[in-house]
Parts: sequence; structure tokens; C-alpha cells
Amino acid sequence: MTPSSPTDSHDQATTHSYLSALRATLGEAAVLTGSDISETYTRDWTRDRHGQCLAVVKPTTSAEVSQVCALSHATGIGIIPQGGHTGLVGGAQRNRGDCILISTQRMTAIEEIDADGMTCTVQAGAVLETVQTTLGEQGFQFGVAIGSQGSAQIGGLISTNAGGVNVLRHGMMGAQVLGLEMVLPQGQILSSITGLHKDNRGPDPLRLAIGAEGVFGLVTRACLRILPRQTHSATAYAGCTSMQGALDLLRHIRSNGHEVLSAFEVMSQSCMPLAQSVDPSMILPVDAPVHVLIAFSSAMDLPLQDHLETLLASAFEQGVVQDAVIAQSQSQAARFWSIREGLVEGQIKRGYHVRSDVSVRLGHVPQAAVALETMLAEEFPGWIPQTYGHLGDGNLHFNALPPESKSEEEARAVGKTIEARIFDIVTELGGSFSAEHGIGRTKAGWFRKTLPARHDLLAQLKFTLDPKGIMNPGCLLAENLTHPPDREDPKTTGAGSPATR
Repeated sequence: MTPSSPTDSHDQATTHSYLSALRATLGEAAVLTGSDISETYTRDWTRDRHGQCLAVVKPTTSAEVSQVCALSHATGIGIIPQGGHTGLVGGAQRNRGDCILISTQRMTAIEEIDADGMTCTVQAGAVLETVQTTLGEQGFQFGVAIGSQGSAQIGGLISTNAGGVNVLRHGMMGAQVLGLEMVLPQGQILSSITGLHKDNRGPDPLRLAIGAEGVFGLVTRACLRILPRQTHSATAYAGCTSMQGALDLLRHIRSNGHEVLSAFEVMSQSCMPLAQSVDPSMILPVDAPVHVLIAFSSAMDLPLQDHLETLLASAFEQGVVQDAVIAQSQSQAARFWSIREGLVEGQIKRGYHVRSDVSVRLGHVPQAAVALETMLAEEFPGWIPQTYGHLGDGNLHFNALPPESKSEEEARAVGKTIEARIFDIVTELGGSFSAEHGIGRTKAGWFRKTLPARHDLLAQLKFTLDPKGIMNPGCLLAENLTHPPDREDPKTTGAGSPATR
């Protein structure tokens, strides 16, 4: 894709002077323009969204980020922060080419591992997998695990407050953050990094950056909690008759193994063909309407496999599970997890589909799954449901595959209505339309419509910190917020918003 030329919002002389100042500050190689900007920066990893930008800027230090922000603030040219580019809600793509994109891919340093304090201080561009590997070599690990760990960066995980498969054990990304360094829109560098676990000198205002997707400033460094390496584990793959049966199994496992339960994932049978499309040799361990992945882990040498086997045997006797297989090796456990990862790859391989990331109270998960699948079958015949997710924390990914007979254009048009129906059902159950992926640009309108008081309070804070509105404009909050929001103005903005569905 060829990035667009600057829009009329900045004249050619201002733009030329600005780009020249960026090159003088960072060096020619750190500022990409024109045909040098590849789809690595402008197209999301699902290949579903395209963005545009004036330039891609690649700083290496917080001081360089500060200089870039100061230059942008002086000219009013917007900034789109981008980490590993694994987001799913358009937070790092904008369909106007009047902003620069700041990539943190060169800010990768793991600066300190404090073994006594069990903390790790890293730059924002450090890749999750690299952090995990480095920590593992010193007998530690990090509490967040996601499928895109080979490219996801710490700054992006913080900015979206990412979840993953271990939330029921360790919490969301925000729970791992002890301190942050952030560059504000005008270029000030602020830090709350101390390495302290207890620091009660008033609220840390920089925690506002967690889940804010870069609208208040750009996260450049973080101090994170780390854990002793969980060297002992056990993994099982079970089959249940329904999502209610899977919830009953979770209750059974949790009541007798809460301290070591690290993951509890569910997948509907309709997801299995997609997983097998990625690996036709894949053998499913069970044949059941709902597939369940269970993981135990501990730093202590406990008989985890024996305990898991005992729990599953009693669950089988009670009719809670139909069948179960316990992994006898790490390689077999990895094959079980490849099914969970493969179904996502299979959906992407098939092409456009409706994606959702919703959450409800744990006890409402079966009701939500039934309501969503019933809605799809009755209102959109031919569409294939894909119900899976992190049952242990109430997070479902209810996706819908269009009939193969539909063109992509037709499918996308219907998909907007399906997404609206998904959100309606989840909202009626008191749930959230965004559990772990964030708001981005695709859900900004929904955010403003469903939580107007929260949206407008954050908008007021943004106006205070970023009066020119240069930080990630249109992401999370309504586009063009250059003044405090008018609560009398019902307008909603953003792709995928109620106003455009």
C-alpha cells in the first residue's frame, strides 16, 4: 500500500519542515516515508484493516520519543503509537494520512531483573516472548500469556490492558504493572518506576495509561511484577455436553485445585474444522459438543498430574464430563494447545468473519453462549458460530463465519448487524462488549453510546493532557476532541459505532 499524501489539515511547507526536523533529530534511517513504508506498519495482522500515515518514526530512547512529541505538538501533527501491531480493534491504524506513526520496535531493552524484588524493568518495545525467555533463564516468568507473544510488545500489552489464557490465575496486564514511564503530548517525560511493591504516596496518575491505547501519552518503559518459574505442570483435554457442563467442571476443578489452576479454556465443536484446516493431521483428543483445556502449574514439585486425574475421574463419575485425556508429556500438552491456537489461525485463513471479544459474569456464560448461537441460527441462517474463549474469567470470543456463497462485500454489510446483535445480547446480560482487546477505533462509538459518563470524563482528562488532540486521534475516544465534550451532543463517531451500523 502506498501511504497517502498529507491532507489539507497541514500545508506542504509545514509538513516538509516537520519531516526535516524529525530526520535531523533521529537520523534518516529512523524516518520512513512514501514507498519505504511497508504493510508491516499499515495493515493489521488479520489483514482485515488498512491504515495510512504521513511517516513511520522509529525512536530508540525515551528522549527521542520526547523530541518527536514536542515537534508534533508544536505543529499539531498527530501521533499513532504502534507496538507489535497485533491489536484487533484498529488502535494502530487510521484511515487518514495526516499523522505520523511512532513504532517502538527499536526500544527493546530489558534493563533490569531484580531477583529479590521479583520485578523486571523493560522498554516498551520489548517482545513478550523475549521477556519470557530471558526471565526463564534466570528462574522467573511473567504472568501474561497470549497467542501473539512472538510479536506482541510490552507497551502495547499495557496500552490495551491485554488478557490472555492466565487471567484467572494472575489477572490482566494492568495487574502486572508496578510503575510506568510515559511521554506526554508536549514532550514531558514522567516516571513512576521505583521498583517498590508498596508506594502509597498518592494515586499514580500514570496508571491512566493502562488500557488507554495511547490517547494520553506514549508508554516508553515499565516495571513489571514477575514470578518464580512454574516448572511443574499438568494439562488435560476434556469434553462436556454443553457450556453449562463446562462451567460445572470449572466449579469442580476450582473448588479442589484453585491454587494451581492456571488456565481453563473452552471451544465449541463448530470450531474444530477450522483448527483442522490449519493442520489436517490434527487428531482431536475427545468428541464432544464442548472441548475444554485445563492447565495446572506450580513452582513446587507437587503431584499435579495425579491430582488432576483424580478430579477428572470424580467429575466423570458425577456426569460432569464425557471424556478426558491427560497429557503424558510436554509435547502432547503442546499438541492440545495447538488446537486452541489453530482455530484462530483457521478463521483468519478462511477470510472475513465477524469477531467479538465479550465478557459476562461467570455464571452467565452458558446463557450468553446459548443466546448468541440461537440469535445467529434464527436471524442469520447459514452463518457458522465459533464460540470459544477463556471460561475461567468469563471472556467469550463469539465469532461468525459467513456462508461461502456470500461475497466479502455482502458478508461485511451483514456482519455489522451481527456485531450489533452480539453487543445487544451481552449488554442485556450486564456484560462488556470489550473484554481484553480494547476499544480502538472500531468500538469507539459503542463506548461513547453505552458508557457516556466514563467516555466524557476520560475526554475531559484528555483535553487537559492533550489540548491539541494529537495523541492517537479517534482511538478510544470520539474523533476531533479539541475541546471538553458537550454532554448535550448525542453524536457518536468511529467505525463500527451504532451511528454507522
